[in-house]
Amino acid sequence: MAPEQSSRERIIIVSDWHLPAERTAQTDFFVRFTREVCAGAARVFVLGDLFGAWVGPKHATRPGHVAAFEALAELAASGTKVVIARGNRDFLLDRKTLARHGLELAPDVWRGDLPPGAARLSHGDELTENDRLHKTLRAVIGNFPISTFVKMMPLGVSDALADAYRWLSARRRSRRKRKMLRPSARAVRAEFESGSALVVIGHWHQPAIETDAYGMPGKTFVMLGECTDASAGYAEISGGAVRLREFPPPSPG
Repeated sequence: MAPEQSSRERIIIVSDWHLPAERTAQTDFFVRFTREVCAGAARVFVLGDLFGAWVGPKHATRPGHVAAFEALAELAASGTKVVIARGNRDFLLDRKTLARHGLELAPDVWRGDLPPGAARLSHGDELTENDRLHKTLRAVIGNFPISTFVKMMPLGVSDALADAYRWLSARRRSRRKRKMLRPSARAVRAEFESGSALVVIGHWHQPAIETDAYGMPGKTFVMLGECTDASAGYAEISGGAVRLREFPPPSPG
């Protein structure tokens, strides 16, 4: 199938694939997404949690991860710039692993000019004010000596650690839904007040787009949804406009 649009001005932003280590239907759907939605785009941003869990470079040898990297490398080789941000499940992703596949590691908060204006892109978990345990855990494991030790673990041990972290992350997600937690409105407003025209985040799995956000003309706030083995929500920037889209597109009527 041909790409949805071949214009090099098109930008795709997606998040929260949570791809498993083993190759599954979700992996195959992700490969299809890269070929049918992302192909021909100028840039593709993945705003974190590309993988369900990532405990170091050894995980790049897992069948599901190999297939995902091959699909992204194919996309990058075609001329599309592919930028990957770390999420709360894969914050140990390293620049060297990505570079081997022609991919770029984004800073925790990416800032730059996109067609609508100054943009701020991130996974989104940093915008919470009520989840101190998550922030503490990420800071501790992300500490250089600890992260280095974790990455040196035998693959079997790191797999067990990944399973444990995936379980804990699912528990935290249930808590967010139960307590109806949302990103800090104060923090998002501050981003707009500092000059950003577009703020895009993942993590919260609550797809929404708000133009003239918080009553501020010209400001656009986008929250991306979670991707599954049958449906992917993403943001598309084309012709200077930002839209939330779904793949495959909903059937007419």
